[in-house]
Amino acid sequence: MTDLIMFFAGLFFGILFMFLLFIFSVFLMSFIKKTINYKSFTPNISILIPAFNEEKHIGSCLRSIHNQDYPREKIEVIVVDDGSTDRTKQLAEHFCAKVLLQNHKGKSEALNLGTKHASYDYIFTVDADTILEKDCLKNLVKPFTDSTVGATTGNSKVRNNNSLLGIFQNIEYSYNNLIRGSFSKIFKDGIWFFGALACYRKDVLGKVSGFKIDTLTEDMDIALEIKNAGYRTVNVSNAMGYTMVPSTFKGLYHQRARWWIGTLQALTKNKHLFFEKSPSLKFLFINQFWWSFYSFLSFPIILYQVNYWLPEEGVLSIFNYLFRWFSLAGPFYVIYKIPEWGVSIYNIFGVLSGLISAIMMIFAMWRFKDSLTLKNVFGVFFYFPYTIFLNIIIVFSLLKCHFWEKKYFIR
Repeated sequence: MTDLIMFFAGLFFGILFMFLLFIFSVFLMSFIKKTINYKSFTPNISILIPAFNEEKHIGSCLRSIHNQDYPREKIEVIVVDDGSTDRTKQLAEHFCAKVLLQNHKGKSEALNLGTKHASYDYIFTVDADTILEKDCLKNLVKPFTDSTVGATTGNSKVRNNNSLLGIFQNIEYSYNNLIRGSFSKIFKDGIWFFGALACYRKDVLGKVSGFKIDTLTEDMDIALEIKNAGYRTVNVSNAMGYTMVPSTFKGLYHQRARWWIGTLQALTKNKHLFFEKSPSLKFLFINQFWWSFYSFLSFPIILYQVNYWLPEEGVLSIFNYLFRWFSLAGPFYVIYKIPEWGVSIYNIFGVLSGLISAIMMIFAMWRFKDSLTLKNVFGVFFYFPYTIFLNIIIVFSLLKCHFWEKKYFIR
């Protein structure tokens, strides 16, 4: 029985390794692919900021917009106050933004209201807790010189990256930014679409009837509908913003549960897109459903394997063993012990998966100008336990949504 379980564990993690190897291959191929140099393009643009009780952050967001390297006379700023009870409206007016008011109806309705009152043909959406790099706007609109591009999305990094969760999320965001950019460059079509920093053709939003309220992630849903309408969505790696991330485990759980379930909802709603020729779309579907499946099985398998090789005695031996299991020390230790242990399916997949992930994380930090500080080295070294926590979130969100409380998620 034990041999059978370990066989299936090896097979399971072998599939995971192949999945990771594919991502790594796309990343490597992105170095060969020539970067598209879009012509300078500075159209009139309406900036929409949906906000609900954002008095702590909206000032810095609006200040970063005013500091953009973009013709000021071509920018219209609209803040949609979604029923705030703080000073969000007053602060927005202080920065001379047009303020629209609505009762607390959610982000989708706020974006639709803002789009309805927008004067220009390009709609830039940004979350109220996000600040933009100076060249973000001008870089994000350049791909629209290609008439097949219906929407663009930039990259986000973490503003509050000093806490334990902030450190891991900062690495995660940079890592995902690298993957998104690689797919967009190779296949000329994006994968994960983040509406916290995005731009759309207004007429395309009209063709897909705007943002919907039937999924928990309106940005992923609208991106898929734009693809369904025959347009591409593009990730712009040099359009950068900095956003606030959850600082508590509870906050992170609620955010990621909403993201995961919302994306599954959007994919299920647009399931016919899986049969399109786009490799990015196929990856998007496979990635979401594979990780949903993986999350259910990985934790018990990992616990079984940890217990299988657990030293029988000695507190220090057990501590060293667990330290290696849940850190980057593990792959290097296995390499060191290969002359004694030999090569097996377990150490091949484990070592290569750990090293490939670490290489991509370190490169991502360099690519997006994040220093390899002590806290970032710590984050990379102990990143594996963070991924286990994210997988647990996926499991609980799926169970909560489908079996316990179908209305658990509130926008």
